[in-house]
Amino acid sequence: MAVIAVDNQKGGVGKTTLTFNLAKGFAARGQRILAIDNDPQANLTRAFLAHPKELRANILTIYENEHSHLEPQQVGENLYLIGSDLHLARVAERDFEVIYQLREGLEAIKQHYDVVLIDCLPSFGFLNMAALNAANYVFIPTTPSPFALFGLKDLFDAIAKIQKRMNPELRVLGIVLNLVEGRATTIARELEEALRETYGAVVFESIIHKSVKLAESPAWHQSILEYEPKSKMATEFHRLMDEINERITA
Repeated sequence: MAVIAVDNQKGGVGKTTLTFNLAKGFAARGQRILAIDNDPQANLTRAFLAHPKELRANILTIYENEHSHLEPQQVGENLYLIGSDLHLARVAERDFEVIYQLREGLEAIKQHYDVVLIDCLPSFGFLNMAALNAANYVFIPTTPSPFALFGLKDLFDAIAKIQKRMNPELRVLGIVLNLVEGRATTIARELEEALRETYGAVVFESIIHKSVKLAESPAWHQSILEYEPKSKMATEFHRLMDEINERITA
């Protein structure tokens, strides 16, 4: 069983789309998956549900210390959801103790799943810290752009603090290059080379290219594997899932 925080404090790197597609993809392979929306924007929740009123398992219940009453919502075969809404933003107003509640809330249910995927919001704060404290892996999407790569150092510093002070079992699962242009510019190629030189084997061999089909598929509540199963994008996701499974089971 792996609890994976999909995290990067930089926005626009494709965390939610990756989380949605990985959750759907792993479930289609027969793995029992729990997807958790830990972002008040609730984009992952909207990707799974046709209407916000369909949400029956809200993560705010965990943060309000009522986790004994929370049952994840089934949204597909082998696939379950704990969703969110804008009310989750009020967690930021609570005291420091809130960062322990997600971990405590998951203790009673996580053993029922092969993989738990936590979609994190793009910021440092209590919600982000709670996700890192609850996880045993961090999966880091980034893009081949200067600002995204510069922000990785801050993220690794934050991970190191969580490891030292709260969660020594936390490991970096890897960094994946996401939203890569089909025809990479010279600067994009140089940034990828710099990323691999700096972080070495931590960087996944798999790359996810930018695609209109991939971007629009969550609007139809379908992964790219359902929306365009024979596409290049579907092949890329299969390769990424293979790599993730290899690292989890190593």
